[in-house]
Amino acid sequence: MRKIVLGLLFLLILTACGDSKGGVTTKDLAIQKANDSKAVVQYGMSRTEAEEVLGMGEDKGIPNSVMYDSGVGIMYREDKVAGITLGKESKDAYETAGGFKIGMSKDEFKQIYGEQYLKDMESNLDYAYDSNNKRYLQEKEWVAKSEDDTKIYVISGMFNGKGEADGIVLVDKRMTMTFR
Repeated sequence: MRKIVLGLLFLLILTACGDSKGGVTTKDLAIQKANDSKAVVQYGMSRTEAEEVLGMGEDKGIPNSVMYDSGVGIMYREDKVAGITLGKESKDAYETAGGFKIGMSKDEFKQIYGEQYLKDMESNLDYAYDSNNKRYLQEKEWVAKSEDDTKIYVISGMFNGKGEADGIVLVDKRMTMTFR
């Protein structure tokens, strides 16, 4: 009996430690209100569901994109969330499912999402994860044609001259490349 309990405890610890460092799922491509973890907008969610959290948005002329209050932008494909952006106005209002928010540092971004990024540039830090093959992509693989660009998930942080995040993007590769 003791061995079974220890085995179950070990499995529980292993599954509880999972995060984006071990891979990216659609649950990682989500934002939540900073003061309400149940108010979530996630990749794949219908526009109706997203607008229950965000309210009505405004078309700003960017294809398939709608801007909402508090600096949230949503990119839709067939009325489903295919991309989420957080701008400066979202500071203290929204954060990613991983807990990253506007104003945090690049080091904090790496602590949340790991070291398997495409390339560390001064103003950007991007992660690309192939959900079909369950692995992070390297820079050369990112530019290669993929079988299904909607299965490559991108998490990107944009940083200002002080090294603070002033933009966050959670999106699939197809939306990144074509805005469709």
